[in-house]
This record gives sequence, C-alpha cells and structure tokens, in this order.
Amino acid sequence: MFGSVHQLSSRNVVGFSRFALTHSSFSGAAFIIELTSIVAVAIATGLAYHYAVYGAPGSIENYAAVGSLTGLAYGLAFFIRDEYGIESLLEGRRSPGRLFLVWNLAFVGIAVIGFLTKSTQLFSRAWLVLFYISGFATAIMLNAALNRGMGRLIAWGWVRRRKLMIVATDRDIASMEREIESAAGFLIVARVALPHVAHDATEIDSALHAAVGNARALGIEDIIISDSLAGPDFLERSVNAFSVLPVAIHLSAGGLLGRFKDARIARFGQAAALSLTRAPLSQFEATAKRWFDVLVSAIALILLSPLFVAVAVLIKFDSRGPVFFRQRRRGYNLAEFQIWKFRTMTTLDDGDTVQQATENDQRVTGIGRLLRRTSLDELPQLLNVLRGEMSLVGPRPHAVAHDRFFEKRIADYPRRLNVKPGITGWAQVNGFRGATDTDEAMRRRVDHDLYYIDNCSVGFDLYIILLTLISPKASRNAF
Repeated sequence: MFGSVHQLSSRNVVGFSRFALTHSSFSGAAFIIELTSIVAVAIATGLAYHYAVYGAPGSIENYAAVGSLTGLAYGLAFFIRDEYGIESLLEGRRSPGRLFLVWNLAFVGIAVIGFLTKSTQLFSRAWLVLFYISGFATAIMLNAALNRGMGRLIAWGWVRRRKLMIVATDRDIASMEREIESAAGFLIVARVALPHVAHDATEIDSALHAAVGNARALGIEDIIISDSLAGPDFLERSVNAFSVLPVAIHLSAGGLLGRFKDARIARFGQAAALSLTRAPLSQFEATAKRWFDVLVSAIALILLSPLFVAVAVLIKFDSRGPVFFRQRRRGYNLAEFQIWKFRTMTTLDDGDTVQQATENDQRVTGIGRLLRRTSLDELPQLLNVLRGEMSLVGPRPHAVAHDRFFEKRIADYPRRLNVKPGITGWAQVNGFRGATDTDEAMRRRVDHDLYYIDNCSVGFDLYIILLTLISPKASRNAF
C-alpha cells in the first residue's frame, strides 16, 4: 500500500531489559570505568614500588592525584570525540596507535603541570615509569575487552539499542535492512514504504504525517531516509516532515557512497560538496611526521655510526663485493628512488626480473644471514629517510619489477604508495614480511598497508616502532 507503515511486534521492539544502559549512559560508564582503572593502577604501582624499595606505602593521595589527572586527560580526549560511543567501539576506531598517542600526550600534560607547580620532586621517576607502562597496558586491555564484549553486552540486553525507522521504496527496504542488521547498536522497529516515483503532493504529505505519528508513538530515535526516493522535492518533503521530531535524521549512502566510511560535507565558498576521501595526511600531520623522521633518523645515524663501520668491515671480510646494496624502488606517488641496504647476497639484482629471497637461499652470505635475521641490513635506509624518500614507518617498498607484477593482479595495490614507504610498517609487525610468492600472501600484506594508510598518525607510528623492537612477529619470515 502507498505510504504504508510497517511496525514490528512489541516483543521485538523491546528486545532489552528495562534497566539497560542507553548509548549516552554507556559512554559515561565506559569513561568512568577507564578512569577508575587508571587511578587504581597508579595507587597499586605506587604502593608496590614504595613497599619494595622503602618498606613503607608512601602517599596514597599523591598516587591517586597523579592517576586522576592522567586518567582525566586520557579519557576526556576520547569522551569529547564520542569515542566511547557504541558504534565507535564496535568499529574499533580507538586503534592501538591512537591509544598510544593519547596516553603519551596525557603524560606530557602531567609532566608540564608538575614542572609548573614544582611538584615533580614528590614522585619517584622509577614509579612514574612503572605507572606509565602498567597504565598503558591496562588501557590496551580495557579497550580490547570493550571492543570484543560490546556485541555480547547488547545481545544480553545490558545496553539498549537505539530505535530505528527506515523510510524507503518498497524495493529498497529489504536491502537496507540487510545492511543495517550489522549495526548491533540499532533495532529496526518500523518501516515506511514510499513510492519510487512521486505521486500527488497531498497524498505524500498525508503518508508522511502518519509516519511521523507512528515514529512519535514508538519513541523512534533515528530515521534513515533512502537516497533512492526520486527528486529533491520528494526528499525535502520527507526531511521537513520528520524534522518536527526529536530524532537524528540520516540520508542513506548506498552504492558508490557506501564504500567511503569517512564521507563528509565540505564547503568551497558558497558551494557544498560531498567529500568521499581526503589526503592520507593533513598538512599538519605530514609536517609532524616529517620532522619526527628527520629528528630520529639523524640521531640514529650518529649513534649507530660505529655499528655501521663494524658491519661494513664484516661484509668486506665475508665476501667479495660492495658494502651497500642499492636497488630501484617506488616511493610516494610512484616516484622511483634508490634504496640503501647493507649487502647480504652475492647477487645485486635490479632489472626487470628480481628473484625474492627464500629460506636457505644459497645467494645469502654468511654475515648476510645474520643481518637479515636481525633486520640490521635495513639500517642504511635511515639515509633514505633523511633525504625524504622514505619514512620511518610506512608500507615497505618493493622492487620495481615486483610492483609492476602485483599492480596488475591486486586492484588496490597502487594505493600502497599514497604515503611514503617505510623502514618498518603495520604489515611487518603483524608477521607479513619476507617472500610473497602467492597473490594471497601479497594481498594480506596490502590489506595491512591500506589499514595503516587509512589510520596513520604519529601516535600509530610510535606504536609500530615499539612493536618492531619488542614483538616476535616483527622478525617472522626474516631470511
């Protein structure tokens, strides 16, 4: 029937306990739990440290004060951006890299406060290090627990799902339902079927008026209007009709638009446009990343210069050939450059065919095997970083011959070079390094590279560098 409203049974509409938390209440509860946990860790580590070192508990008030300030600075950064929201948690928007960045910023803030108030002498630096490590580990575990347990909390009825109404054409309602079913935080309680082609205006207004009445009676909180409803006037009538309700009104973005999770409205003077993507890094992010790269690579080259000399001597004694291996690689936006590495093989392939190293490869020299296993052969790439051809963190650059091969077989492969390649990367710390002898092996690496590109930040870079140093996965398949 034209303009019909389909309503679910009351049993399905309820679907949760009367004592279940609303979305906003859950966000507040998650914030309080995280804050309380950080304060508890500060007190526990303070007591443990002082008992171990001095045989006395120390000042619990001081531990609690530091923990409270750190927890507030850390938690408010997420709370203000609604990152304790159910959808944010379900989608895992609080990435480990983001947690690491915010945790460090919170500690920097506390250090500044301590310096300005001249209170830093009240706290042991050893305890602060212990609290820093334990607090961050707690934050990581809490975030993982929230991400994994969110679906169960909703299924058990402890968190109330938001009531949702679909406004679409008859032929689109079913497909929209299937798409929305994956959003565990919402419950479809009503559907409004409107014609694909606009009819008499009076008839349309009457149908929308009835839908508004049903939405009010059911306590609808979100309304999604299909973008397939014909004509801007038709859409405008729908939006105007539902704007009298205290609800969130959404326009569905199926098809092409649905592929872009960060699509947003942008304005160019008086013109409005729908921005589907943005540059991987903003101007500020790109500048911060570059300064970080220059500072770290310059310091590392100075500190590691004795090691460079020692490795060079070992290579010359071990086999004939140059100390360094240089090969054409592709960098940002497909720009080619010469990568620097310590030579680990008896061959110097850099043509149209480049054979990847395999386990027990006879071309690898004696010292080369050690260098590859410890990744010391990659250290000369600090020169590429200093020159601006690479970054400390990013997708690993491949030989040009391999790029040409895989870009024809994997659709998203060229996207890897939308940022500068790195010495280490998200794929490498997750164990995807070494030979990629199948399309599937390369596809898994590409998936991790694209995840990094979509989430890159200085905080994420710091997290990846930390994992590179301590995670056993980072050295997997190193041969």
